[in-house]
Amino acid sequence: MRGPAPAARRLVEILDGISVAMGKASSVLVLPMMCILVYEVVSRYFFNAPTIWAGDLALILYGIYFMVASPFCLKDGMHIRTDFLYNRWSTKTKGLVDTIIYVFLYLPTHVVFLEIGWKYFYKSFKQNESIVSSPWMPIIWPMKFAIPLSVFLMILQGLSETIKSYYAWRHGVFYWENNPHGGRSEEGDACEAQA
Repeated sequence: MRGPAPAARRLVEILDGISVAMGKASSVLVLPMMCILVYEVVSRYFFNAPTIWAGDLALILYGIYFMVASPFCLKDGMHIRTDFLYNRWSTKTKGLVDTIIYVFLYLPTHVVFLEIGWKYFYKSFKQNESIVSSPWMPIIWPMKFAIPLSVFLMILQGLSETIKSYYAWRHGVFYWENNPHGGRSEEGDACEAQA
């Protein structure tokens, strides 16, 4: 059995690498977010001196982290799936269904989201928008920039998943490391060893 084309393997490797790199880079935001929240708790409960900025800044950092790390979750198959049906299907059926969903639903929808998200961010950026409900009134456009950025990254990862699903459908084998199709098969290991 022939495995994926070298160009397809390389493209998946590049796209998955981008998702991993962005997921790891955004995970760095957890540390300052945690420090900010600990500082707020200590200031509020031990010194009776709450801050006006800690909650807003932690929320902004969490929003950026949550959105930019999403493609990493998609890569590892951590998104919600209707498992009680999906797990009963063969690898070929899973690949076919996933290919159809990625091509006709996922990718077109994300292209629309990208356009909307960019307009949403750009309007905020032009106005130098701030959070008016906060006494600190921090600017909010950096968090809004995470919307089109994360959608763009989700499109890239969606392309990778489409390629993976296509090969699962055509060959009945999932060739890549993280298999949302239900574990590696012996055929996949054998084909990968030959490739």
